[in-house]
Amino acid sequence: MITGISGSETNPLQGNAGRPVLSRAVSPAAPAPTAEIPSAVVNQQVALAAKVSEQPAVRTDQVERAKQLLSSPNYPPRAIVEAVAKLIADSQPE
Repeated sequence: MITGISGSETNPLQGNAGRPVLSRAVSPAAPAPTAEIPSAVVNQQVALAAKVSEQPAVRTDQVERAKQLLSSPNYPPRAIVEAVAKLIADSQPE
């Protein structure tokens, strides 16, 4: 049961008179039209999926690079920080 605004208990599955709420029947959606996909395209997609699945979950070389960048007091470069600050300032309504 859920307590309504007035403090009375209500049941979302029952109408105002305590009767069950009837839902309308919904007809299933028509199946999407199927198109012929050339086998060369399918083969390309399978090859790409295989290459992606071969990639390591964590690229340790990139993690190490990120650690080096973050340890630098000059990262991000001051010009980038100032450019982003200007974009933010310019986007503020007057």
